[in-house]
Amino acid sequence: MQPKQTPTLRLIDRWAVIDRLGISESTLERMMVREVDFPQPRRISSRSIRWLEHEVDAYSRKLETVDYFGEDD
Repeated sequence: MQPKQTPTLRLIDRWAVIDRLGISESTLERMMVREVDFPQPRRISSRSIRWLEHEVDAYSRKLETVDYFGEDD
């Protein structure tokens, strides 16, 4: 049995979050307010926040998959 692997604690800025999720800056701000499951940023100084990379990745993996060519019900 392998020991549980802890994620690397890498901090990423808002532009990296925007790039990873393929969203706009205004969408990021909207998601931070409306999405209860959206990862909370960490304050690293009075004017700087960062997200934990593994939390953003986990959020992205939990997003609903879409059948692009499926029929609407």
